[in-house]
Amino acid sequence: MNNFLKNKKILLIVTGGIACYRSLDLIRKLQELGSIVECILTKSSLEFVNQITFESLLGKKVHSNLFSLNEEKKMSHIYLANEMDIILVVPCTANFLSKIANGIADDLALNVLLASKKNKVIAPSMNTNMWENPIVKQNLKKLSKIKFKILHPKSGKLACGMKGSGKLMDIEEIVGSINLMFSPKLLSGLKVLITAGPSVERIDPVRFISNFSTGVQGYEISNNLSDYGADTTLISGPTQLEEPKNAKVIKVESSEEFYNQVESRLPCDVFISVAAISDWKITKYSKNKIKKRLNKLNLEFTKNEDILNKVSVHSHRPKLVIGFSAETENLIINSKKKLHLKKCDWIIANKISEKTGFGNVKNKISFIEKNNFESWPSMNKSQIAKKITKKIVNFFKKNKLKT
Repeated sequence: MNNFLKNKKILLIVTGGIACYRSLDLIRKLQELGSIVECILTKSSLEFVNQITFESLLGKKVHSNLFSLNEEKKMSHIYLANEMDIILVVPCTANFLSKIANGIADDLALNVLLASKKNKVIAPSMNTNMWENPIVKQNLKKLSKIKFKILHPKSGKLACGMKGSGKLMDIEEIVGSINLMFSPKLLSGLKVLITAGPSVERIDPVRFISNFSTGVQGYEISNNLSDYGADTTLISGPTQLEEPKNAKVIKVESSEEFYNQVESRLPCDVFISVAAISDWKITKYSKNKIKKRLNKLNLEFTKNEDILNKVSVHSHRPKLVIGFSAETENLIINSKKKLHLKKCDWIIANKISEKTGFGNVKNKISFIEKNNFESWPSMNKSQIAKKITKKIVNFFKKNKLKT
């Protein structure tokens, strides 16, 4: 995850629900990301949590008095309304939700929300029957119309013993959603296709040809581009990875499936061929398991379509085509040849051996384009993804300047 929360001023309003103790974890995670956190505890929240616990974690006083003045003699609700970058209500009870929706301002928290023009986020948490009540739904619609961001609760077992919707969204997901609100969205409006992971070419119902690709690099690139606002589609071979949350993910196996999915989604703005797709497939697939009768087995293979090259010369060629080159020897020479033969714009080259490449957390990359060569230091794959993302941002910035 790109960190867009560093030095952001965040006001957290904690209301009186059973989930309000989880706001401590939210404060901790925001502080770890470098956010400057202020907190308002409503009167009802103090029935569930101890004010001292919050103040110990924050390293400062919480806000509670509507008519208090700060050191600069500014009224708390005006200062907090104007000086924060974003206001969060976590958790938000049905009662507090109703008050916000109807413009009630009978305490500090509600006054701040009414006086502020900043981004506002609420994460409701309540009993299932309350969450499903038409009045609550109507209040949520009101707030959505005036650009409150609603972080919808999860389903699960609630503190009251019921099972259903109303459980506070996971803190990690709340942080992720807030983080994306501060993304510069520099790639907004761009359509990106990425392939990732290994291909699987079946020989018979129980055997196949594949490789050691984990898919990590492609998934990291997908996450980064989505963070920067790109409309991202990830076409993935079999992996054990968690799917990117903000990208459309399409699962495939064979080279043919990879290409069909890519080709059907052209035109796009960027195509990134990260997947380790087999050069070969079995000429004749056996519908039955091939029996172990002989000491030797001769299999005939046919060359697969070169997806990177086909996209590079396609009538709907993307504005930017990026390939990956995994080589065991003559890395730079072979990768430069690949750039020329496949007619792509960039090649990201990395050396593969028994100790480096597939499955490694870190990688050593060479960035190659027609008139440019860069040797990048050894980095982990998330850092490589960030560097590639910045390159893509700069590419489209330059293109805009030329048009």
